[in-house]
Amino acid sequence: MGKVGKKVLLLSTSDKTGADEAIYRISQILIKMGCQVVLLVQRKTKSDIFIKEYKYEIVKKFILFRIVSKIIYLLGLKKNDKSVFDSKYYFFSKDESSINISANSVVERIGFNPDIIITGMTSGFFNSTDLLNLYNLTHAQIYNITVDMNHFTGGCHYAWDCKGYINGCTSSCPAIISSNDKNIAKRNFEKKRDNVKKGNFKIITGSQWTLDQAKKSLLYKNQDSFLNINSVIDVNLFNSKNRKIAKSIFDLIEDKFYILMGCNNAKDPHKGFEYLVEALKIVYNNLDNFKREKIQVLIVSKHVSDDFSGIPFEKKHIDYIKDYRLLSLLYQATDLFVNSSIEDAGPMMVSEALACGTPVVGFDMGIVTNMVIDDFNGYKAVLKDSNDLANGILKILNLSEEDYSSYSKNSVKQIEKYSSFNYVENELLSILK
Repeated sequence: MGKVGKKVLLLSTSDKTGADEAIYRISQILIKMGCQVVLLVQRKTKSDIFIKEYKYEIVKKFILFRIVSKIIYLLGLKKNDKSVFDSKYYFFSKDESSINISANSVVERIGFNPDIIITGMTSGFFNSTDLLNLYNLTHAQIYNITVDMNHFTGGCHYAWDCKGYINGCTSSCPAIISSNDKNIAKRNFEKKRDNVKKGNFKIITGSQWTLDQAKKSLLYKNQDSFLNINSVIDVNLFNSKNRKIAKSIFDLIEDKFYILMGCNNAKDPHKGFEYLVEALKIVYNNLDNFKREKIQVLIVSKHVSDDFSGIPFEKKHIDYIKDYRLLSLLYQATDLFVNSSIEDAGPMMVSEALACGTPVVGFDMGIVTNMVIDDFNGYKAVLKDSNDLANGILKILNLSEEDYSSYSKNSVKQIEKYSSFNYVENELLSILK
């Protein structure tokens, strides 16, 4: 492939978490394609030279905004109470009209005028007004990747059952608990809608689930076409090449069946951990003592839910693994990955597990929706149905050795076809022409 030659700016609050890792991997792909790339972050942790940290400068408009806000408060026109939000909505984007960065200083920092700007998770860094200011300066085409729902909501990153992103956010936003400013979501949504229209922002989706949401969203439903990039997995790192020796690396017993689950925080309600515990109890009650003793549950997480003690099988907590090579080996050492997320754009761990030849059982949500296929590489359970989640686990447990081998190979094939760097590269070609 010849060099594309486009100048691309990618924006992310950091470069180290799951959502940020996806943007980092896209940066690597674009560099391979011959693009001039800078990943601009608020907090840099990796050593790659294409990653640059934004140095905040005082913005005149921002100073004026703060002065006016202070005057309004002193005149008693606005209360000084802090708005209270329901934590499950992750309502972090509280003011879409504020100016957080200087567009001129961004261009000066990266050293070129970008043709394309791609954003991921930018909470506390960039908002839609900042992006519009960048568009007005550079005239770059802006693409927002749906690492969650924030790009088409009035502030929340997870909408749950709220349809505000479809119909428009109102003063009855369920995420806002306090009564002092019920209009935050409405104001944010209207401002974001105006910015999206003026800047001709477009969406790139990260799973079939977020693709369906984007097509229904009021802000992006009229977009002509959508790219969907499914996690972005480096198959040179996450693969099944060491499955035969992986268990020995972790001192796991060869003839035991290991069920893996993992997330940054198992106490997070989005991860649906209580449904998984209930499903494992159902599985336990459907097995005889011999089979029960052959199963061990492993959880990788920084914070473990109190419900973890309720799992009836032998279990073990593994500290959160930051080294991706070690994480890849852990996936290969286990026999099943279970994802119980009930509100999630991903998670990336589903695709990583599949890439390592580990079948996946999970609720029909996020990346599971289009990457896990029944009777092929795992089982899609009805959302929030612990019984059906248990059915999926039992199905994988009862596979013959030959059928399990097919599921494992199919898991790898699914990622190579729909989530590998080669797949993403081909998808990105359409926006780089």
